[in-house]
Amino acid sequence: MPFPRFTRSQWALALLLVGVPGLGAATALRAQGKPTLTPADYGKFESVGLPRLAPDGSWMTAPLTRVDEENALLVRGGARDTTLRLPYATSPQFTPNSQWLLYLVAVSTAERERLQRERKPIRTSFAARHLASGRTIALNEIAAYALSADGSHLALSGYPAEGKKTAELTVLRLDGDVRLSFGSVAEYVWSSEGARLAFAVNPDGTPSGSLMLFDGRVGAARVLASGEGRYRALAWRAKAADLAALRTISSNVFVDTAHTVLTWRGVDTASAPLIFDAGTAASNVPPNVRIAESRRPLWSADGRTLFLGVQPRVDTASAPKKLRDKPSDVEIWHTSDVRVIPHQRSTEGEDARRTRLLAWTVGDASARLLTRSAEEVAAILPGDQWVTETDRTPYAWGQKFGRPDADLWRIDVRTGERTKLLTRVRYQLPADPSGRRVAWFDGRDYWVVQLADGERRNLTATLTRSARDRFVNRDDDHPTDVLPPVPGTQWSSDGAQLIVGDGVDLWAVPVESGAPSRLTNGRAENVQHRVLSFAPFSATPQERAVDLTQPVYLSLFGRTTKRSGFARLTGTTVERLAYGDAMLDGLTRADSAPRFAYRRQRADESPNVFGASAAFTDARALTATNGFMRDVAWGRTELLAFRSSIGVPLQAILHYPANCDPSKRYPLVVYTYERLTQDLHRFTVPSERSNYNATVFTQNGYFVLMPDIVFRPREPGLGTLYAVEPAVRAVIARGLVDPARVGHMGHSQGGYEAAYLATHSRLFATTVMGSGISDMISFAGQMHWGSIPEFDHWETGQFRMQVPPWEDFGAMLRNSPLNRAHVMQAKSMLIEIGSEDPTVDMRQGVLLYNYLRRAGKTAVLLNYPGEGHGLSKKENAIDYSRRIQQWFAYWLKGEPAASWITDGQSWLTRKALLDANK
Repeated sequence: MPFPRFTRSQWALALLLVGVPGLGAATALRAQGKPTLTPADYGKFESVGLPRLAPDGSWMTAPLTRVDEENALLVRGGARDTTLRLPYATSPQFTPNSQWLLYLVAVSTAERERLQRERKPIRTSFAARHLASGRTIALNEIAAYALSADGSHLALSGYPAEGKKTAELTVLRLDGDVRLSFGSVAEYVWSSEGARLAFAVNPDGTPSGSLMLFDGRVGAARVLASGEGRYRALAWRAKAADLAALRTISSNVFVDTAHTVLTWRGVDTASAPLIFDAGTAASNVPPNVRIAESRRPLWSADGRTLFLGVQPRVDTASAPKKLRDKPSDVEIWHTSDVRVIPHQRSTEGEDARRTRLLAWTVGDASARLLTRSAEEVAAILPGDQWVTETDRTPYAWGQKFGRPDADLWRIDVRTGERTKLLTRVRYQLPADPSGRRVAWFDGRDYWVVQLADGERRNLTATLTRSARDRFVNRDDDHPTDVLPPVPGTQWSSDGAQLIVGDGVDLWAVPVESGAPSRLTNGRAENVQHRVLSFAPFSATPQERAVDLTQPVYLSLFGRTTKRSGFARLTGTTVERLAYGDAMLDGLTRADSAPRFAYRRQRADESPNVFGASAAFTDARALTATNGFMRDVAWGRTELLAFRSSIGVPLQAILHYPANCDPSKRYPLVVYTYERLTQDLHRFTVPSERSNYNATVFTQNGYFVLMPDIVFRPREPGLGTLYAVEPAVRAVIARGLVDPARVGHMGHSQGGYEAAYLATHSRLFATTVMGSGISDMISFAGQMHWGSIPEFDHWETGQFRMQVPPWEDFGAMLRNSPLNRAHVMQAKSMLIEIGSEDPTVDMRQGVLLYNYLRRAGKTAVLLNYPGEGHGLSKKENAIDYSRRIQQWFAYWLKGEPAASWITDGQSWLTRKALLDANK
């Protein structure tokens, strides 16, 4: 497998233990004597989320999340540079004119806990704040809100009454002269232009309903349709006044519900709707097929076609009946099942909503059924001329075991004609913005195929002749028969070029003629360049495409130095805007002004939001989180370079203890997962709900080491050993830590690594295994009960075993912690499991506990009833964190042991405590 390539100068820099500027010895000396933190101090720490800017850039919001859960929304801006802190505010949105801020307000932590104890509903309220004047509109018990496209009106939905499905809808004009309320509203949606609101009124307990239209221009609502049937799945055409809705059809012949389709071409007129009924003979729809509500109608851009979802009907006569004798609840698992029963169980709701795609030419009596299977992936391509559908059935074996190939079919929307486009593709990419081409990656090269005639072209052959793996994601070391591409491939906005990455640089690859061109020059400094998109989550492919005729914003990441920042690409010129020894992320841009905001943090610098103009030379902090840190001792962080036992160049993060005294040797705690050094500059808020928190450990007098691990096939345990032991020895060699006081902790995959190191390495006094795997043999045949059999995860996923156990049983034993439990090298092990863990079977922890118990080794197992892969209950998360600290304090510091460490705790003792606190 390929490994990162380091230049000689990069190695020289890394071998100096590249410290973060400002975190050197001088900083450590200045920190001497300052107090360290205790758990009582953690609550006041806050983290700042990603910023949002008002459309004109005059205001900014950023969520503040506190450890004590007293969260708030920070708002800053305006002519007077006003700063507001809105307690418990969530879901913020600016109006298009940047004059109002809208948000929901959650209850306080204390109120939420009271309501939970009393088993009462927890509900949010709503507020709209006029930013210049401070005037506020507030409504209680509002579950959700939606703003009209022009920003003039709001729709606010309340909570359904107990046992009901519908709720009251309030529509108000932000200037205050219109406020209307409507009862029994099931759903509502604004048009993409103006202030038209369509909403369905479906009174509970009645078979009838009505479809209403509120028009903001006149401040009133009118009925579009009413009578027998209920209305649902409302859909506007983008940038038009065309509306579609489904109306239920009652029938005693079927147990499901069918629908007719109603459409209005321009709801501003009083014209009657155009109606389509799939149940008529003229519809050209197969018999016993219904239009389903689970797929919302979708308009073509020109308004001529409406795309609908259909499902087979279930008639009353053939539906399952109540039997005289109670049937067994047996589950029938068959080895031919592509998706096993546990997976089907976990996706029951999703499977029930799957549909095939139907195209109706609006106004016609008939429609065309386009796709063949509700199980496959169908995509309506831009331009609405073509639909693609996958066919995974020829590759069922690969679908089962982590090799998900598929054929791709092209369907003509106008005629329904199907043509196979591609055979056995693993990495299909989205269609180009014009909808004329589809791209894919074959493990070496990028290709495109023309939808119209099937013509194919290799786009990157000239670049991969000399570097076969140029566009392969070399950071992905999972075993596979088709190598994956570097992430982040995008189309140019004109569809003429595919923008691809080679791990550091971006290339523009013409899809018809011309030579590929390199857009960036990151190779010299090993700086990764990626395109940044400011498009919202709901953006269309056209909106997500990259306009290379305009400045393009990029993220930067130093693969060796871990520096980060942003750049602007103009043509082939890259201008660095912000780049340094920090983590810079979350870049956002105002819609209509050259204003930007982003987040900056370092391991010793609390995250804050910065604002800047287009030049970025005037960047300034807009938030000031955790200012009290100046009065607290804080550890420093270094980047350590080392070589694995098999010669692979790797890096590690080394966190120093607060108030570190260079004349002392400290205990060391190692935390592992896979690659971790990308988070060198991430600030870690101390919290007892974060079980393996580096800041908590450094505040308690530990060094914390986080080495990168890279793997070769069939070596998940050996790969861990190859990486971790040299990293630990490199730290020991510097005289920083006591080699007799080294511990390890990890969770999930890291939990497996903790078990493996405890049983295979002599460097660790103790380890903490959280929700980890211990037995390679039984684990291979277990299930992710919420998803898939482990063989997928086992062969080509995180365990990287490549082959089934019987093809290399020796590798099974070499990498199994349980195989050497009887000769465990560590003095002790703490094992944590959640009794309902759906990801790693809790019996993995129990197996190891029982083996260690039989072998006469020292181990304690913590079983948290009802918990899953992580501890969701606050009291359990805190309990586990405190026990980890007590465990390491005893085994690594020699402090007095808590009684549970030496003596355990009886069932009756624990039960008495829990009974006393009911």
